[in-house]
Amino acid sequence: MALEWHGREAEQLVQRRAVAVLTKIAVTIKGEAQALLGVAGTGKVKGQAKRDNQGRFLKAAVRVERSRPGEPPRKQTGQLRRSVQSEVDPGTLRARVGTNVEYGKHLELGTKRGLDPRPWLRPAWLNSMARVNAWLATLGDSE
Repeated sequence: MALEWHGREAEQLVQRRAVAVLTKIAVTIKGEAQALLGVAGTGKVKGQAKRDNQGRFLKAAVRVERSRPGEPPRKQTGQLRRSVQSEVDPGTLRARVGTNVEYGKHLELGTKRGLDPRPWLRPAWLNSMARVNAWLATLGDSE
């Protein structure tokens, strides 16, 4: 009876499965963050701008609902929501979710100048924890 070594194939299988699960986790957290950032904060009036009898633009009725400290920020332009990205590094088995928009950090953590935190990334992570833990538990399962 000959014994065969399949260590390299086993390592590659574990690597592929870990990357697949990490990708699923990162995409899930990204989606949750985008959902939290998708709550409208500006109720803009649709249609053409109105003018008075002298041709000047009238102020449109715009209702603005700002987020309270501790709540995720409400969507004003959608730029932060659109900028949320996820990536997985297969070499280090690290996943990252975040934004390159500077004010995303200020909203998440607050500022020394008095802006209270309006976290959106940490709640996205916490809201996804049950699914994340379930997927991490599957890493040891056979295919």
